[in-house]
Amino acid sequence: MAPDSSPQLTINWPDLANERGHPMLWLATWLIGAGGEEGDWFHSGRGAAVSHQMVPPDATGIRVRRWPAEGLAPEYADLVPVPGGTVDAGSFPFQRRQTFSRLILEPEQS
Repeated sequence: MAPDSSPQLTINWPDLANERGHPMLWLATWLIGAGGEEGDWFHSGRGAAVSHQMVPPDATGIRVRRWPAEGLAPEYADLVPVPGGTVDAGSFPFQRRQTFSRLILEPEQS
């Protein structure tokens, strides 16, 4: 496959404020394989940006993290499969349980 025939992904990174009123930090990585393993990161920044990436052939999705409260764990959203075209990171489903979550939401019954 020629390098210029790989699928492309464009992400609009919104200019959102964190809890202190500063620009929110964003980080995006490729997901590879069927188990949600993370590959290389492809974006790190404070929003108010647009990024353009060539999608790696082994990418199965993307994971986007945002820090509404720096110093605490980030929120994240997994998009599987890799979305096509242009997407807005502000519309990603950060408030739902993610496909590859390892959190236990309810205590196990004995």
